[in-house]
Amino acid sequence: MIRNNQHWRWNDWAVLAVAILPIVIAWILYPALPPKMAVHFGITGQPNGYQSKSTFLIIQGLLLLAVPLLTKFLPMVDPKRENYAKFRRFYVIFRLTITTFLTVMFGLILAFNLGFRIHMQMAVLLMVGLIWMVIGNFLGQVRFNYFFGIRTPWTLADEEVWRRTHRLAAPLWVIAGVLMLIAAFLPGWLAVGILVTAIGLTAVIPGVYSFVVYRRRHR
Repeated sequence: MIRNNQHWRWNDWAVLAVAILPIVIAWILYPALPPKMAVHFGITGQPNGYQSKSTFLIIQGLLLLAVPLLTKFLPMVDPKRENYAKFRRFYVIFRLTITTFLTVMFGLILAFNLGFRIHMQMAVLLMVGLIWMVIGNFLGQVRFNYFFGIRTPWTLADEEVWRRTHRLAAPLWVIAGVLMLIAAFLPGWLAVGILVTAIGLTAVIPGVYSFVVYRRRHR
């Protein structure tokens, strides 16, 4: 089973193709891009950070290629690599979802710098909200491993704590995703407040819960 995972499957090529496509498009559009590109945006959606177009394309291109490769090969060195087979379908969906997100954001930044009117705050919140909902729908299926999932000192120390924490976190991620979708249509700091609340749901509560469950099991 582990040996088979080392071979590239159709889904591996699909994820890599999604990553390569915007890189090819970016280099085709390279002459039309401004020398300094807006690459970072504030809470109002207006640019507040810039890079030269060559630096941006190199950094983002490497990031886009790194995600499919790292997510393919990291499970192979995980001591619990056999557990990935138990949630393989979700892991494929996760790899494709994250790569698609990076591709879309790459494309939106290109479009913005080519003169298209895009509200980046809304776009980011919509995309992140959808990702959170996708992950939440499958999070309870994730089995114990050392690279992927909610990795606190207590989930990594006890597989039962891992299982309970992920089952609790799954609906919280879906709720947080919905909150992010709502925040996408709200102004500035109100959207930020909802975003912070959503992240708290998915980070703080599962972390505290894993500690409490671990302490109860190991008194």
